[in-house]
Amino acid sequence: MTILNLSFFQNSFLRLLLTITLFLAASLLPFAGLVFLLFLPLVLYVLCFLADPGKTLIAFLASLCVVTILLWALNASASAPVLAAAGFAGMLMFWTVQKRFSVEGVVLLPSLLLVGAIALYFIYGGMQLSITPWQLVEKRIQEAVELNIRLYSQFPLNAEEIQEITNSKPQMISLFTMIFPALCVIAAVFTIWINLLAAGRLLKGRGILPAPLSALSEWSAPAWLVWIFIAAGGMSAVPMAPVRFSGVNLFLVASFIYFLQGLAIVSFFFQHRNISPFFRFLAYFLIAIQQMLMIAIAAVGLFNLWVDFRKYLRKDRTTD
Repeated sequence: MTILNLSFFQNSFLRLLLTITLFLAASLLPFAGLVFLLFLPLVLYVLCFLADPGKTLIAFLASLCVVTILLWALNASASAPVLAAAGFAGMLMFWTVQKRFSVEGVVLLPSLLLVGAIALYFIYGGMQLSITPWQLVEKRIQEAVELNIRLYSQFPLNAEEIQEITNSKPQMISLFTMIFPALCVIAAVFTIWINLLAAGRLLKGRGILPAPLSALSEWSAPAWLVWIFIAAGGMSAVPMAPVRFSGVNLFLVASFIYFLQGLAIVSFFFQHRNISPFFRFLAYFLIAIQQMLMIAIAAVGLFNLWVDFRKYLRKDRTTD
């Protein structure tokens, strides 16, 4: 028995298979599974560097088949495509890095895969329910809003506040339905961006630093994006519903890209000032929970087009 156990853990492929299978299973847990699912691309991406990419792909496919069979037996097979999309996004991240794509390509292609998976979910789900994909979007948003209202009703709030939240349900459903495309794009891009940042920390500790991602803090959004940002802002004020719908979603996506550029500038500042990891984490945490800080960071990213903040930070560094 001891010899069997030793031989099992000495087999790198079996160890790879076990790691991926356990992570896929953990992604299916209630609540906590969302965290594992969020970082599933990171696991596949890092394993491709630490192990043979071909073996990693085979291990992932084998693990996915096992988990899919179990989900099918439990009548919950709808979760399998979600795991597949997140895992293949990690594999695609590795492929784009190995092919030396630009930062935009490394982030954009896996993000498109995730957005495509979301679109297929609503197309297929709508066909099953004999409704349009957009009607399914409205249905899912309504369910989510109603669930949140029920949760708020359990908080120690007075009757007037609960009634006010209940009365705002139609407006919330309308708002989130209108900005749903932008939310999907932002969620996909943010997921890939966070996975790349976290993976960079892990790989750097092992002496691996992929060339396209060696200077994420130097990244800048393309200059032409400002014209889309301005045009989208103007379209958002047009009373025609299709134009306003497109403008609002484009404006949110462009603003998010400037937010990412602002984060890159903040990261550049932290690196050049040798800010400790604790204070970096604290700053990022505050940015994540404070809307005003998010807006300020996005503004920094936008105005970097005219004021090169990193240029002044470099000058300050040389004069210290």
